[in-house]
Amino acid sequence: MIKVSVLVPIYNVEKYLGQCLESLCTQTLKDIEIICINDGSTDSCGMILESYQKKDSRIKVITKANSGYGNSMNIGLNNASGEYIGIVESDDFVDSDMMEKLYSCAKSEKNCNDGLDIVKSNCYFYSQNEGIEKNQYNNTLGELPLNKTIKPIHYPSLFLKMQTIWSALYKRDFLLKNNIRFNETPGASYQDVSFAFQVYACAETIKLIPEAYLHYRIDNVASSVKSPNKIFCACDEMNYIDSFIDKRGMDIINLKGIASRLGFRVFKENYENLASAYQYALYIRMIEYFKEYKEKHYIDNPLWELEAKEELNYCIDNPNKYFLDTCKSFEDKRMKSNICRNQEIYIQSILDEIKNSKNIMIYGAGIIGKDLLHYLLKQGMNKNNVNFVVSNASDNPDKIDEVSVIQIDDIPETKKNNVVVVAVREQIQYEIMQELIKRKFTNIIAVDIEIRKRLLY
Repeated sequence: MIKVSVLVPIYNVEKYLGQCLESLCTQTLKDIEIICINDGSTDSCGMILESYQKKDSRIKVITKANSGYGNSMNIGLNNASGEYIGIVESDDFVDSDMMEKLYSCAKSEKNCNDGLDIVKSNCYFYSQNEGIEKNQYNNTLGELPLNKTIKPIHYPSLFLKMQTIWSALYKRDFLLKNNIRFNETPGASYQDVSFAFQVYACAETIKLIPEAYLHYRIDNVASSVKSPNKIFCACDEMNYIDSFIDKRGMDIINLKGIASRLGFRVFKENYENLASAYQYALYIRMIEYFKEYKEKHYIDNPLWELEAKEELNYCIDNPNKYFLDTCKSFEDKRMKSNICRNQEIYIQSILDEIKNSKNIMIYGAGIIGKDLLHYLLKQGMNKNNVNFVVSNASDNPDKIDEVSVIQIDDIPETKKNNVVVVAVREQIQYEIMQELIKRKFTNIIAVDIEIRKRLLY
């Protein structure tokens, strides 16, 4: 039997793929297979894979249409034949002895004749900017017991550590027995969260070691975690974890307590990564999610530190204030003397773009839309050049302040290049903007918190 199957998910990483494959082909442990899953790459990844496959017969290439990270990983699991499974991201690279060291550790445990379920190491954070390389050792395991076989569920803080699923080996029989799979959502965002939760919840034996062998690249600007395209990806993963717990009949109270604390950390991380225009949409979803956890007392788990619990309660009880306190501002702390000026320029530029447009459609005939209309009229805009747009005209009068109200279905194709200003409450802005894009509108502006403040004064 092959000792280790290394899964390498690939999507448009031509810049880094060669370094990754080279580090795997030169492993001191020779009895491995390298399964490369090419997820519909449109760059030169296909040619690079073909070149390496000719040089090393241990490389197996699976080429498929783009379907996302989770699907790629599950296909890799289905095709793996090794005793253990390793995962290496295609923009990372590993030390030449990584697989040998981890495999030897997994098999050397005296009380586990068939080997450990999981062996996990630390990693390096790697970057290269302007020719300068930085390779920083990162103690992702923190204060957890090292060089000792433990059962993960007895150490709940492990669940909250940075997932780093690629700095580990997983026994294939263990994954199969527990039917551990990746969540097959589109793209590549946070699927490692649910995978890590599953393996920790099910594993009987894991050994954590302080050494680091994997170099995790932090300078890839195309990294999926930095993309705002999937606003609710964190929600998808937490729902997947919930379903996993419910189906297994496991210690629901304890695991849901762990999941809720993990979820709060992940939600906050995603919230902070998003642009301000999308933060509110996620925030509202986050409140709904945690209200249920609070009602069922899952947040009474010891993992919920007092500070975190107080923040969650404040978030639920004072949603508007919490959002205003935590949402992204337009301040640049490096330019403290110009904060107000820069903010003013930003706000004014948006308002100027709106008022200088020849024809404006205000989506939303409520308070926000009326505030915007009054602002535009004060700036001298002709009422004939403004319309309110609504989803259902029957719920609204024909005119508001002498300005026509039009149903979105009645707008001709020739008018879809006009400026549409989304002037509705923040929790539904995202859905409205997605609907407008689907309907081929090309010039869309959202009235965010800062613009709204300006309209009121």
